[in-house]
Amino acid sequence: MGIGIDLGGTAIKGGIVDQLGVIQEERMLRTQSQLGYAQVLDDLVLLIKELQQLSPAETAVGIGIPGILSGDGTTVVSCPNLNWQNRALKQDLERLLTLEVLLVNDATAACIAEAAFGSTRGRSSSVMLTLGTGVGGGVIINDRVISGAHGVASEIGHMIMAENFYNCNCGKNGCLETFASATALIRYCRKQLAEGVESDLKAAENFDARRIFEAAKAGDSLALAAVNRLARYLGWAIANISDLIDPEIFTIGGGLSGAGEFLLERVKAETKSRLTYPATAMPEIVLATFRNEAGMIGAANLCHFI
Repeated sequence: MGIGIDLGGTAIKGGIVDQLGVIQEERMLRTQSQLGYAQVLDDLVLLIKELQQLSPAETAVGIGIPGILSGDGTTVVSCPNLNWQNRALKQDLERLLTLEVLLVNDATAACIAEAAFGSTRGRSSSVMLTLGTGVGGGVIINDRVISGAHGVASEIGHMIMAENFYNCNCGKNGCLETFASATALIRYCRKQLAEGVESDLKAAENFDARRIFEAAKAGDSLALAAVNRLARYLGWAIANISDLIDPEIFTIGGGLSGAGEFLLERVKAETKSRLTYPATAMPEIVLATFRNEAGMIGAANLCHFI
């Protein structure tokens, strides 16, 4: 059993996870980030203590953070969703709890969940890409999470791919996130419509990524071009990572993974077209097993991957 916390911008979700990766107990609180760091800290302590009472034998808790951690994993260096900068979260929580606290990036927590119980289980080296509003990533090599000397490894979404028509929220131009996220998909379609490209999407007052994929499957030329563009850059990114670290398997999660094989087959083809050694080093590319529960499951198993 283990205690895992998924700290998000709107909710703090905590669970007790058993040896099979099943959440036996779950609790949730609203994230009151507008009230400041101290309030979120108090709410985390409240939630963790409640879970600890349900599983008193636990001696550690893992927490997935939507931001960047220091190289030693003790400090939240930057967490824009919570408006945190350089917060010593591990030390502050351990001062108030009787548990050891382990911190991890939330996308890496999802990567751990897949490695421990999901789509990449049994593989010693794996990479996860989470495709949602942005692009997150996690890397596991030899059954250990790669966080880097400064804690900023696995920022796959901010790999520079090419010049783009808008800047990433990080301030750079050309990040993978601006080519292969739900936001990127929507912005590209809106730009094309504004330039006069014909599409059934024009009739939709507000369309989202799901609507674009539906239109693409129905044969809409703009939607199909947008999906193919996303798959192209995602495949190129996977090929780049493969050439660099040669993992056994990639898993794709996040909201866009709901497109299933329609997206996956395109990503596989683009990856193979860009690999230096496609005949010998083509990685397996699969869809993630877990959805909303991945953060808790991964965080609860962090101690086995660091």
